Amino acid sequence: MLLDLKTLGESRVHLERTYPPSAFEATDEFIVGKPVELVCEVEKIRDWYQLAGHLSTRLRVQCCRCGEGCDTDLDLAFDLRYVSEALSAGTNDAEIDNEDLTVAFYRDDQIDLRQLISEQFYLGLPMKPLCQEDCRGLCAACGKNLNSADCGCSVEWRDPRLAVLDGLLKR
Repeated sequence: MLLDLKTLGESRVHLERTYPPSAFEATDEFIVGKPVELVCEVEKIRDWYQLAGHLSTRLRVQCCRCGEGCDTDLDLAFDLRYVSEALSAGTNDAEIDNEDLTVAFYRDDQIDLRQLISEQFYLGLPMKPLCQEDCRGLCAACGKNLNSADCGCSVEWRDPRLAVLDGLLKR
């Protein structure tokens, strides 16, 4: 999934690419569940390249409450400036500002689209994915998924250290 910058020339180029889910390895956070549609414009500006566009796909993630798999659709826009690694080589420590957050690097006149897509996946993941808005999660006592059925465990929790006081209250 490399974009060869030598073949682009000096003008703006429109790219539309589709990658199968099998082109991306499963991670602990997600599995790609639908083909990845990438649409972008690539433009050479002085000694760097501007990539602006969007990608869309469906990721299979784990619900943060019950642990079941659920799908989340992604439709993400991006606007990145690619600078040659050779031009960016520096030894000075510098503070990162907001403009630096949209800078990426390429080497050997090639942009790694797989890296761009993977980064966008991570940026687009929901903070707390839910299988459904009203997911009930797991029972704290027995671990059963409460979305499928109630487990019958007592919802009232009592601190065992206070059992002596409970005995006094019953007298």
